[in-house]
Amino acid sequence: MTLPSFLIIGGMKCGSTTLYRDLLTHPRVFFPIDKEPCNLCDDRVLTDAGRSEYEALFKRAKPDQLCAEASTDYTKLPDRRGVPERAIRVLGPELKLIYLVRDPIKRLVSHHHHEYSRGEMPADIRDAVALFPALINYSMYAMQLEPWLEVFGADAIRVLRFEDYVADRRPHIDSLERFLGLDPRPELVELDRAHNTSEDKPVAVGLMGRLVRSAPYRRFVRPMMPMGLKEWARHALLPKAPPRPRGPDEALAADLAERFRDDQRRLNELITSQNVSIGPLHANASGPTA
Repeated sequence: MTLPSFLIIGGMKCGSTTLYRDLLTHPRVFFPIDKEPCNLCDDRVLTDAGRSEYEALFKRAKPDQLCAEASTDYTKLPDRRGVPERAIRVLGPELKLIYLVRDPIKRLVSHHHHEYSRGEMPADIRDAVALFPALINYSMYAMQLEPWLEVFGADAIRVLRFEDYVADRRPHIDSLERFLGLDPRPELVELDRAHNTSEDKPVAVGLMGRLVRSAPYRRFVRPMMPMGLKEWARHALLPKAPPRPRGPDEALAADLAERFRDDQRRLNELITSQNVSIGPLHANASGPTA
């Protein structure tokens, strides 16, 4: 059976859905219908039954296709531990990895909107930051990246800034496809589409929200739904996300910048010392909200 040759490991709200859709345009790339199966988050994947379930996600891949998946839960320390160790045991040392990062405060703001839209966080972002450590932790990119570097080494990992990627997607897709050993086909990327933006994303709340986030739905129902049907159902049956809450004021923004300072410095050191690529474009480009 076939298993992934590469993973998009996050980060959350850093453009992984658009990257997944862009790479999916290549005829030699296969993703399962469920973009984020998250199988490597649990020790079950190390059992015969769990491995068979994981393999089943890729059974429709053609023999010449590279299989992949894009679970942002793979860079959600400290909530999700041991993922790199499971990945090397199940997928082997030749696995390649893509990690998207963005301005850490903008990622936090988008994450907050995402959870607020689902009724999981308060509207006041200062209260949310105080109550939910994940808002900070998932923007600590060096902390999230280091375990992957320790297990797989720098040559296996491509780090890409969201701001660079959305400013000019095709050159980055060209570079990534070469990194994956593919003949690049960046001309297939649909530049008029940016996927999963917070402003137009349908949101499952209440009973529907509990259903679609339940383990049985994620494991058995969602992987069986064709992508077109899933997209239709989301837009036809679910309400759009509510308006974006007020972002951090000047004082909170300054506090957040200070809290992220050491991790950003460490990330830059990792990128330099580990020769981890961040792609060919500039770091300050602006782009749509993820």
